[in-house]
Amino acid sequence: MNDFCHICCVVAAVFLVISICMPVSAAGGVSIGTGPGSGTGYGGESVGPENGSHQDRVMSQDHDQDQDQDPDQDRVNVRDQDRVRVNECNTDEACNATRLRAMISERNQVYQAGADGSLPPLNITEKAVYAFRAAAPLTGGNAPDLIRLSEEINGSVRNAVQNEEQIHSQNGFMVFLFGGDHASADAMMQHVVQNRVRIEEMNRLIDGCGCDPETEALLREQVQAMEREQARFEGVAAAEKGRRGIFGIFG
Repeated sequence: MNDFCHICCVVAAVFLVISICMPVSAAGGVSIGTGPGSGTGYGGESVGPENGSHQDRVMSQDHDQDQDQDPDQDRVNVRDQDRVRVNECNTDEACNATRLRAMISERNQVYQAGADGSLPPLNITEKAVYAFRAAAPLTGGNAPDLIRLSEEINGSVRNAVQNEEQIHSQNGFMVFLFGGDHASADAMMQHVVQNRVRIEEMNRLIDGCGCDPETEALLREQVQAMEREQARFEGVAAAEKGRRGIFGIFG
């Protein structure tokens, strides 16, 4: 009887141990077979390649879209950028040579030519100042000096014009007796000498401005017009100094 009780206790103990261990084993199987992948278990190894394939497909699609982009779109973007740069310029500035030529042409309409078809000296230099101010975006770092020199020439020409008016307003009889207004002629020649130095400097600055050929040609035209006016002043001054008068001849 005691043996039977002992056997029953052993069987009960074994049954209890089996009941406890079986759920743990089942739970362990689930965690290993179906647990979410984290890169260290079977689940991680199965998920990793799928993520990599998805990223490869996305990168491949982006690359294909870049290759399929219309080359005409690039040209459109360039034109848009050009329009933005033009819009950044002030209304009194030119962002390209075409606009500069149009502005100079419009400015010509403001002035009235004389009977011989030429512009008065001050109109010539004022137009040059206007052109160099308008061309400031095109002449880069040389713009301030070009504008300053053109303004200095304009002021000098204003004084030279006053000297010329004094020469032309002289009394004919007094000129016959005493000769021309040599003081005004000398003052005029001083302006000519100073302006020729300024013009030489302006030509040097235009050489180094990095302008496009059309812009450079337009600016050269302004400088040449001012240079021709200096030559005219020189001729007036020389002719005036040559008028000696009666007392000058015998003096």
